[in-house]
Amino acid sequence: MKKIDTETYDLIPAQDMIQFMLKYSFLHKQVTQIPESIIVTKEIDFDVMKKAFNIEIERNDCLRLRFFKEKGKIKQYFLESYRVDEIPVLSFSTEKEQTDYFNADGQKPIRMLKGETYRIKFFRSYDNRYGVYINIHHLVMDNAAVFTFFADLFAVYDHLKDGKPMPKPLGSYEDMIKKELAYVANPENLKKEEKAYAEYITKDGEPTYLGVEGPKFLEAERKKRKDPSIKYVSLFDPIHDKAELTKREIPYEDSQKIFKFMEDSSISGECLVQLAMRLHLSKINGRCPDSYFIVLCPRRHNLKEKRAGGTMAVPLPWRVVLPEDLTFSQALDKMKEVQFWAFKHMDYPYLEYRTLQQKLFNYSSAAASSTMMFSWLPLEANSMNGWDYEFEGYSLGRYIMVLYSFAMKDTHSGCLKLSCMHRTKFVSKEDIESLYEGTSKALVLGVENPDMTLGEIIDKI
Repeated sequence: MKKIDTETYDLIPAQDMIQFMLKYSFLHKQVTQIPESIIVTKEIDFDVMKKAFNIEIERNDCLRLRFFKEKGKIKQYFLESYRVDEIPVLSFSTEKEQTDYFNADGQKPIRMLKGETYRIKFFRSYDNRYGVYINIHHLVMDNAAVFTFFADLFAVYDHLKDGKPMPKPLGSYEDMIKKELAYVANPENLKKEEKAYAEYITKDGEPTYLGVEGPKFLEAERKKRKDPSIKYVSLFDPIHDKAELTKREIPYEDSQKIFKFMEDSSISGECLVQLAMRLHLSKINGRCPDSYFIVLCPRRHNLKEKRAGGTMAVPLPWRVVLPEDLTFSQALDKMKEVQFWAFKHMDYPYLEYRTLQQKLFNYSSAAASSTMMFSWLPLEANSMNGWDYEFEGYSLGRYIMVLYSFAMKDTHSGCLKLSCMHRTKFVSKEDIESLYEGTSKALVLGVENPDMTLGEIIDKI
């Protein structure tokens, strides 16, 4: 190993979680990278955009992050400076050609230990738009950091091209790493959160797995273990991890009703969409009121950290028991309570919580009761420095979890988009279609009739 003449750091808990994912995908390293693009209608001068990207390298320190192994352990450090001389410029003639190309790149592993932490490409879209694509290792950025990167890059471009003001400086990921390592070095911090998490997850007894595919896996687990009281499933399979990315949009008029309800009620899409999904899951799983998601939280505490790159996102347990006599509005209040609790306790490392859960419920390393990982991507029309843009994510082809669902407002179509990365061995496209239909119906019924009870909504979806 070459000598590194700068400070080196251990991985922080959010990064440890990324490395842990590889245990669930023995052969496919692309499960720990993020391939995404921003496509705009306004013409991009790619020579100017390349200059903007080199400035972004100076501004955004996570782009200078590099990794190495020391005694079998991943460590990291920051380059002082560097620049790129060439960025590929691609052109596509059809939508299929474009999608296939970026899906293929998304499934090509990034050689993180060989100095490659990302791949960036510029392109002319099949429909005469312009785009910037990045495929970046998840140890370097989470989704919040990718959006920050795109927004800052386009703002720097506007400064160079049109003389607009330079955007404010970005926060330092290196400072955040130092803060994180100091936090976990104090055992009192972890003891305090362990107590809070133990009380939270056990207050309603052991959680029950509600499968998007219905009760078949839970019933199979009970039959296999000869125990009808079991509430978890064992779906560990590090070999058969083939996954598809399925995307669906709620029609425009219905989407506008949903967005208006969010604005009028001051309710987050994170709470609203999850509630609708949970009602669908309850219906197809014997009307069980107990649902448990792992929600990915950006985990940035202040404005400076929100304007920083790097990986800080952590999975948070959102367990909610929703009696059917609650109204839709009352259920949203319960969702907000859980959201507040999760944000208040978001510093507890997920791998610590996972170990705690195994101890509390006597789970094996393969057992789990959560249905899915879920994210709400908070995209708005003004998220990209005033550009008219479309965000696009691409398939990894393989994935760790059985199901990862994420929802967002599609700024290009004006619709609510639901996307699901699902392991094809466990979750079929028909399961996802059913999830989409049930979620859509529950959303529309709920926002049009917020005083309707959950039981009445379940009856109608």
